[in-house]
Amino acid sequence: MAMISNEFIAKIEGHGSLKVDWKNNKVKLNIHEGERLFEGILVGRTAEESHWITPRICGVCPIAHNLASLSAVEDAYGIEINETSKLLRKLMMAGQIIQSHVLHLFFLVLPDYIGIDRGTELAQKDPKSFAKVLLLKELGDDIARIVAGRNVHPTRTTVGGFHKIPTKKDLNILLEKLNETKDAAEWTAKFFSKLEYPELNVELELVAHKDGQIVSSNFGATVSIKDYKENIEEELRDYSTAKFGKYQGREMMVGSLARLAIGFKETPSVDGETLGVDKFIDKLNFQNPFHNNLAQAIEILQFYKQARKIIEKLLQMEMDAKIPTSETPSVEERSGKTLGVEYKGIGAVEAPRGGLYHEIHLDSSGIITYANIITPTVQNLTSMEKSSQALLDQTTDKDQKEREKLLNMLIRAYDPCITCSVH
Repeated sequence: MAMISNEFIAKIEGHGSLKVDWKNNKVKLNIHEGERLFEGILVGRTAEESHWITPRICGVCPIAHNLASLSAVEDAYGIEINETSKLLRKLMMAGQIIQSHVLHLFFLVLPDYIGIDRGTELAQKDPKSFAKVLLLKELGDDIARIVAGRNVHPTRTTVGGFHKIPTKKDLNILLEKLNETKDAAEWTAKFFSKLEYPELNVELELVAHKDGQIVSSNFGATVSIKDYKENIEEELRDYSTAKFGKYQGREMMVGSLARLAIGFKETPSVDGETLGVDKFIDKLNFQNPFHNNLAQAIEILQFYKQARKIIEKLLQMEMDAKIPTSETPSVEERSGKTLGVEYKGIGAVEAPRGGLYHEIHLDSSGIITYANIITPTVQNLTSMEKSSQALLDQTTDKDQKEREKLLNMLIRAYDPCITCSVH
């Protein structure tokens, strides 16, 4: 039996491995990709370029980076977007989360649970189910394409609103797509609620945004998003090219399980109406990170319902395009502040994998002088390592091969985005 193993983890986004010392029952999470230094790339660029550049951090969640960058610039200049833009951006994020969760659950996670090697084998094993999967993926792509301009990197958003908004005809097309997808969204939550997840008990500090203004934890530690940097600390470790994030000095988990744990189940609603997923939430074990898979399935249904409600509301209202002119207003026109003053803004969104933070500083000409980005996977790395150690400690009765399989399944349950972690 090998004393040390350091195998790459399959079926995750990017390159990472677990270094397991079987003799001493210890584990470390290694991240192998090189740093890409997007924060440095932003310095010297204009404020209007940030939301074009940062989506290139990730091909899986570019909308999240786009919206976080926009929010940071708008916060710096004191710009309040109108109701139409708020709803359309919420709709973009709903599409983004559906896109990402479907990809993760059906193509990366599901093979471990139903005895297939890859997600596409579901097409042969259960073609009816696979057709539902494709409908959901197409729904997320269509929302992104119609609202954001294309299904990967957004083209229609801009500081203060949108260059172009969808027509009522476009929205009706999306509503028809939602009607076609209803059974698939409900089936997903039911299907993943019936899977048998490995047993694991970890004291998880679950952290997520609440009401869009605060960072909240199931341990009761609540702070303003404006104070994110004082509470989310990033550590350098000699075995990783990514930083490891902690919340007030403690390991934390962010993402779907965390959002549902602290009551985010009511946040994605429209006009305060909840989205009727409590029967599935009751099946969650918030101290078992494997249940993040079920939490993502619940969120697919949740954000499907949110998307429907947003579109129905947009169809009933007079949408306000607020299309900006091609000539960029001066800093004085945008903010009324004195030239020479540095403008600072923080934009935070709940991305598919958890809280995403963009901070930007601008000089009087609108040039970026400083940028800071903390991604969800950076925050999850400490919890991933802690949970992996807990799994080793709680499975000493199993053989090495089975424990290796469980470790890989555990890391996949966190849905890590390694390229985001080394942004």
